Amino acid sequence: MEGPFSHSDIPAKATAVRYNRGMTTIYYSRAHNRALQTVDTPRTGSWVDVINPDGLELDDLAERFSLDRDNLEDAIDIYEAPRIEVENGVVYLYTRYCHPEGKEIATEPLLIIYEHDHLITVARLRASILARLTGDQLEFVTTQRTKLLLQILSEINRSYELQVRKVSKRILQLRGQMRQSRLTTREFVGIIELEEDLNEFLSALQPQALLFTSLLSGKYLRLYEDDRDIIEDIERSTSELITQLQGRLRTLVNMRQAYDAIATTNLNATFRRLTSIAIFLTVPTIVGGIYGMNVDLPFQHAKHAFLFVMGLVVVITGAMVWFFRRKKWL
Repeated sequence: MEGPFSHSDIPAKATAVRYNRGMTTIYYSRAHNRALQTVDTPRTGSWVDVINPDGLELDDLAERFSLDRDNLEDAIDIYEAPRIEVENGVVYLYTRYCHPEGKEIATEPLLIIYEHDHLITVARLRASILARLTGDQLEFVTTQRTKLLLQILSEINRSYELQVRKVSKRILQLRGQMRQSRLTTREFVGIIELEEDLNEFLSALQPQALLFTSLLSGKYLRLYEDDRDIIEDIERSTSELITQLQGRLRTLVNMRQAYDAIATTNLNATFRRLTSIAIFLTVPTIVGGIYGMNVDLPFQHAKHAFLFVMGLVVVITGAMVWFFRRKKWL
């Protein structure tokens, strides 16, 4: 029985190959017919999009396209770092795209395989970054594999750019709330989560920038002048993103430190007030204790002894309050 992949050049009706767990879609378009179509079997120049594959699917993919099985396994490793591998003339580009909705980390791995006759992408999750390509919203042809690969890399950068804009707006909101002293504990935790996400973005983009530099060398792909211009634009965009992320991180760190300083200052002020109140209460406590003793005391037989004692307490306490205020201890 023929497997889900075949090197036949006969086009078929639009469809997607579904497995027990994942899904594979084969896209095809060419210069004189740019409308993107899905086909049953991969043709020369087609784009094979593999989503959430299991072990059997990876085995079949490796066998049908003569790919390295271990490299395919790395594609679904959630912690895989951006890099380039070459095996038997096949280029494996490991990248990471922005995926802040993830439960564990804010980026996800995406493997782009530049095979002899096809371009293959392998992802753990259905990625929204490819939606504009699979939805035929961008002009491209699958037979121009290098340009398609570069468009995928551009979409990866775009996913970071969109998220950085959202983060920037959120930071402005948090700064406004901090100025008005309305920053709650929950929002402070949000600052820490934003900081973690930005660190995750940086850890993905920094090695990815080196990946683009390697591509420019022409060692891995045959590049024309237009292709070099596109890679240089992507590399420049990545550098700008890294700079922006570093700036946003510094802002978040400053906000967190400012929040810590404000919280510490407020706590110290509260302790000072409570300590002062405790000191003020010792005066009537001491006087009351003395005049509560069953011994002879001054003024104990005076008609207005109580008023005298209370007046003495008020005077001493008032003097202490004045002294504390003068020293700015209150």
